[in-house]
Amino acid sequence: MSVARNTGNILFNDVKKLTFVPCKIGDVFEGTWSTHWFRVELKVPDRWVHEKREVHFVWNSQSEAMIYREDGKPLQGLAGEKNNNLRDCFVLFRENRSNYTQGIFYVELVCTDLGGNFNNGNMCDGLNMHKRCTLEECHIATFNREAWDLYWDFKVIYESAKQLDTSKESRADQALLIGNEIVNTCVPKDKSTYAPSRAVARRFFATKNPGSQHTVYAVGHCHIDMAWLWPFSETRRKGGRSWSSQTELMKQYEPFSFCASSSGLYEWVEHDYPKLFEEIKQYVVSGNQKFFPVGGSYLEFDGYLPSGESMARQMLYGQRFFKHHFGKYCNTFFLPDTFGYSAQLPQIIKKAGMRYFLTQKLSWSRYNKFPHSSFNWKGIDGTSVLTHFPPADNYCSQGHLDEVLKSQTNFKDKGRSNVSLMLFGIGDGGGGPLPQHIEQLERMKDVDGIPKVVLGKSVDDFFDALNKDRKNLMTWDGELYLELHNGSYTTMANNKKGNRLSELLIRDAELFSTLVCILEKKNAHYDWKQLGEVWRKIMLFQFHDVLPGTCIGPVYDVTDKEYPLIIKYLTESIEKSVAMLADKALAGHLLDYEFPEAATANTAVVFNSLSFPRKDHVLEWEKDGAKVYSKVEVPGVGCAIYPVSVLEKCIIDKPFVNVEVKENIEIESPKLRVVLSKGGRVLSVRDKETKEYNLPDTEKEVIGPWKNYKGGNILLLHDDVPIYWDAWDLWIYYQETATELLAHSHIIEKKNHQVKVIYSYKISDKSTLTQAILVNGLTKRIDFETNVDWHETHKVLRSYFPLNIRADSVVCDIQSGNLRRPTTANTSWEMAKHEICSHKFVDMSEAFYGVALMNNCKYGYSAQDNVLGLSLLKSSKGPYDKADMGKHDFTYSLYPHKFSLPESDVAEESFKLNVNVYEVWKQSTLADKKEVRYIDIQKPKIILDALKLDEEKRNTVILRVHEDGGSLTSCPVKFGFGIDAPVLVNILEEKVSRYEIVESDGKVVKEESEMIASGANDVHLKLKPFDIVTIKFGPLLPGK
Repeated sequence: MSVARNTGNILFNDVKKLTFVPCKIGDVFEGTWSTHWFRVELKVPDRWVHEKREVHFVWNSQSEAMIYREDGKPLQGLAGEKNNNLRDCFVLFRENRSNYTQGIFYVELVCTDLGGNFNNGNMCDGLNMHKRCTLEECHIATFNREAWDLYWDFKVIYESAKQLDTSKESRADQALLIGNEIVNTCVPKDKSTYAPSRAVARRFFATKNPGSQHTVYAVGHCHIDMAWLWPFSETRRKGGRSWSSQTELMKQYEPFSFCASSSGLYEWVEHDYPKLFEEIKQYVVSGNQKFFPVGGSYLEFDGYLPSGESMARQMLYGQRFFKHHFGKYCNTFFLPDTFGYSAQLPQIIKKAGMRYFLTQKLSWSRYNKFPHSSFNWKGIDGTSVLTHFPPADNYCSQGHLDEVLKSQTNFKDKGRSNVSLMLFGIGDGGGGPLPQHIEQLERMKDVDGIPKVVLGKSVDDFFDALNKDRKNLMTWDGELYLELHNGSYTTMANNKKGNRLSELLIRDAELFSTLVCILEKKNAHYDWKQLGEVWRKIMLFQFHDVLPGTCIGPVYDVTDKEYPLIIKYLTESIEKSVAMLADKALAGHLLDYEFPEAATANTAVVFNSLSFPRKDHVLEWEKDGAKVYSKVEVPGVGCAIYPVSVLEKCIIDKPFVNVEVKENIEIESPKLRVVLSKGGRVLSVRDKETKEYNLPDTEKEVIGPWKNYKGGNILLLHDDVPIYWDAWDLWIYYQETATELLAHSHIIEKKNHQVKVIYSYKISDKSTLTQAILVNGLTKRIDFETNVDWHETHKVLRSYFPLNIRADSVVCDIQSGNLRRPTTANTSWEMAKHEICSHKFVDMSEAFYGVALMNNCKYGYSAQDNVLGLSLLKSSKGPYDKADMGKHDFTYSLYPHKFSLPESDVAEESFKLNVNVYEVWKQSTLADKKEVRYIDIQKPKIILDALKLDEEKRNTVILRVHEDGGSLTSCPVKFGFGIDAPVLVNILEEKVSRYEIVESDGKVVKEESEMIASGANDVHLKLKPFDIVTIKFGPLLPGK
């Protein structure tokens, strides 16, 4: 045996280039995630082979490891922890199963535990970067299979004696008697007693189950977090270790089945371990399938934080990978471990070609137990998906009898169905099923007193059985809210900001690139490779521990590096595309930059990617060396061209927002009267366009009362000390302690169209906050532009706005729609929602008036009585001890409006807060304003989610919209160019006639959403509430 130390994280192709030196048992290896390669030459004694003894290679390095064949084929993962995770043997020789009797093998040792590596074993004490591993064992040994079998016989019988219900039947007593007889028969040092002892055990297992028993489908599973208490780079190796262990078990056990999600992890395994990937492929596509891809998504993403379009792309990339490599799409969406589930997911699941959904995380809820195990889950658009929560309440069972029994006793839909699913295998840090898991479950397949256990089947097989009972099952309508981990809406704020910016920018980058391709009638301008890589990074960082902010520091070292690069690339892509579009828009008027007289640009081309016009954009430009501001209007999905001569007529040359400093700071615009305190509170906001109580000479007051506070924008610093899950949780008792922050100074900046009051705060001796409150005369939106230098410990910073509104619910912006949530705490279910997840806004409205609280990168809100709150920053210390420390900048906004949300322009205003316009200056001969409308969506509540080229042939155009107002809508869409052969497609970009997405009593019902082609450059869409509709048209010519 020899070793090459500290090689770095290399692939096998580079291993044989290493220099190996002798090593011995007892050698120590140090450095968390450090890599050490061993070359092991072994030979099984001929006598053992002749006697057909089973021979194992035994390895324990107190760490994770993997054994390779000499040709680089990964054989099996190894784990040296002295607990239930121990996997220290690889079968070298076993008749009809394994035949490695001699040769050279390589072992990759990684200094890490299967889980995390923390000082004192506490994730709040920081990472231990000096993990030490000792090579304890490396040898070959014979294995007594009969003794092993007897042990597991006795183990199951022993557990039956302990756990079966003695009040109902005699099986527990029978197990006790038979177990006692085994003890009397077996003499451990006398191998000849093993067979008679097993014969005794068979008497217990011979009594079969009656046909009415509950049936548990047991499927092997290995939950591998793409990053969590380890970096992304280590997950790639966990994939190889875990999945090679499962293909090895498939050789040793029949029946045995295993499921694995996340096409992104499959991609990593394909790249890093091509021989293993080919073996997996054979186990997927063979007639005796044992390896079952599930999930249909790129990875197991967070269920609340990504946008609707991001979720659609997760499905698109995942399903395409599975179809390309394995010949079929996944049928079950698989998301067992995220921290809540958006009410828009059922529609996205169905339109991505899947029928079923599996999760279990709601079993973690702290106040209320979810009432169902199997049910129909209905989303905000009415789509229903058959859903199952494994009643063992986990996704990494160990195959124990108590878990099988719990699958029956904890099953909440008895009488309606009699089947459940159990996922077994070591999880989170990978590993998967161990031999002992299968041994126990195999013995419980058909034994009286124990639920029937079905092995060797797939998750889809289980759901197909459950689907027969679907007409009996209850329906849950709305989100699946996890009553825990709601601090994850806020932790690692800059990471969440990077996600929001990336989602919005890649939308615009694709849109403008596609418009260039359409106008050029070829796809050459579309950067397929780079846009695909950017999407993969965005999706990777949406993993359900990464985006929520619950990973260790090295994970965020990667995202902190990558997000700026993503944003830079997308920004440059947009700039390049809009410059080309500007040239086309100015066709016939554009001057050549090469001529000296064309040295000064004299025409602004302003682009709007949103599906509605922007009528209040202020363009900053220079005239005679001084900055001036012009009010411009830009059509939806189009551009407006303003020659300087026209811009001059639009200059805001007189102030129409006034400020006066008295005891307080009083600001008046054409729309609002705002009173600010010198400490930074918003004391009053009066809407000049709305009468109070419909009385003449009155103005609607927006700010309402709350406790002993006066005004809005109440900045409170709360203690945030969760019971256990530090980065994850925000327990309700945080509300019991609060320190109000008041500004110690302010300055006022004035422009003709706006007033900005800049406040300075001292949060503590370590932390400061600067906030500019901006009142713009062109809108009712009041912006709070905030900069924080944050260095707190176990604190949460929140802003509160008491409103002069009476409402028992609020409406929250979610993926491709919105969701109503209570402001009351009448029940424990309502009380548990003290912190809720929303994207761009939460709106509190009465019948004819409302107020929205918006943001540009936040997700954690509260809505209690008349008070809207927004979580700005947390300061957890585990698992990342420097989480959120440093500088932050963000904006939140208060937006009063007429009418309730559906009749208002709240959604449009929230998009304006989040999405830029793009300005290009050109030299032209144009004298008048000109508008170009590329796509004219003629209903305000139809939001454009994506305009891109298709993934398959890359020469047709994909357009996706959603209905955002919650009503049946008929919407014409006109194009500024000709369109060929428009068809309705699903998220996978496959043609459908109508969406078949609502299943009732097990029958498919035709959905009303459809597209009616009505001309050479227009289509007519019919959408139901919160409908996501995708169309495809083309083709374009291939580029060169």
